[in-house]
Amino acid sequence: MKPGKGFSLIELMVSMAILVTVVGVAITALVQAEHVTESVAYEANTQQSLRAGMRFIVQDLAQAGEGIPEGGISVPNTGGAAPTSTIIRPGMAAGVPFPNPAPILPNFPGGFLTLTAVVPGPGLGQPGKSVNAATGLVLTGNNTDVVNILYADNILVDSSAAQNHLYSYPVYQPTGPSQTCNAGAAAPGNSVLDPAGAFVKLDPACFLMPGATNPISVGNLIMFHNQNGTALEYVTSVAGSQINFAAGDPAGLNATGRAAGTVASLQNPGGGFPPTTITRVWLISYYLDSTTDPRHPQLMRQVNYPNYPSAAAPANPPQAIADNIEALSFSYDITGSLAPGGTYPAGAGNAPAPVAPDGPNQIRAANIFLAGRSEAFDQESTSPQFLRNNLSTQVSIRSLAFLNTFGTALSSTSP
Repeated sequence: MKPGKGFSLIELMVSMAILVTVVGVAITALVQAEHVTESVAYEANTQQSLRAGMRFIVQDLAQAGEGIPEGGISVPNTGGAAPTSTIIRPGMAAGVPFPNPAPILPNFPGGFLTLTAVVPGPGLGQPGKSVNAATGLVLTGNNTDVVNILYADNILVDSSAAQNHLYSYPVYQPTGPSQTCNAGAAAPGNSVLDPAGAFVKLDPACFLMPGATNPISVGNLIMFHNQNGTALEYVTSVAGSQINFAAGDPAGLNATGRAAGTVASLQNPGGGFPPTTITRVWLISYYLDSTTDPRHPQLMRQVNYPNYPSAAAPANPPQAIADNIEALSFSYDITGSLAPGGTYPAGAGNAPAPVAPDGPNQIRAANIFLAGRSEAFDQESTSPQFLRNNLSTQVSIRSLAFLNTFGTALSSTSP
């Protein structure tokens, strides 16, 4: 540049070109950094979603069978030589009874006669769904699994100073000199168990309703137990110290008129009940909901049964615990009686469900597999694609790990 004169056009153009190049490089680096940050966030969110879902499943499976009789809880059935049952299974389409594709599921050929600590459901769930990031089309995969987990609520106590548990005293026992409550007769203050199982009225001296720590309410499941067996009923209303079990419940448990698996069938042959206790139990179901929003399937946790008393105001609405889950599957370690390499192609340590003559009470551990993807596609890659991850673990089911091999008929029905 000559003294006293400005930049030439060529110099100005060169300077501008250098500036544009530097700014372009900087913007490209910033955009790439933003995409990398987004990718890291997507990966973290996907991993967090998988971990959240897995934590719930592991927590419930670890408690499976706690406080439940070794043989499970009987459900209403016709009895006789070829008993049948139509109990509804949560986690599937509304109104669909427990399926019976023998020999995969237990209690065939007439349907479920007992609810066990773990009820496998291989391939009985909704299909796994994904999205083609390039076209936006929803892709449908194989059916996912369903699992039902049953365990007793051992933390429910009443609000009295004694903090009695629901199962601390029988709700029915014959009058005797050692009796402290629950005369079994319709006298003021005494507990009353309806012979047909329509209601149970609790003595406040034994359990002060509705209890503390998640009080007894509509939608709860109550297990009845005595020396004659077990039965399960669905709470439809609570009035003071009385718990009611009206017909028309979503499980198909109440007022069925069936010959077996009911409260009425727990009576002695000549009438009347032996000492009978009740316990609140939780039936937890896990399944994949890929119907409500196929582009964003969710892992669902259902406590007991949904849509009662109405779908608009359910007592137990299902809860989404993980988003964008594309696969849910379970396999089980089974201490079976079948010959190795026979009925279990992958071995009894990796079976989708027990195969007869093995049953769910021979499950010792559950293997869980979850697969998920990011909520949006990754813009860092040259072509649109989702970030995917999976998580698997094994849970040893402590209440099924050690069983009384030499149990008696009485011990097989004791909580």
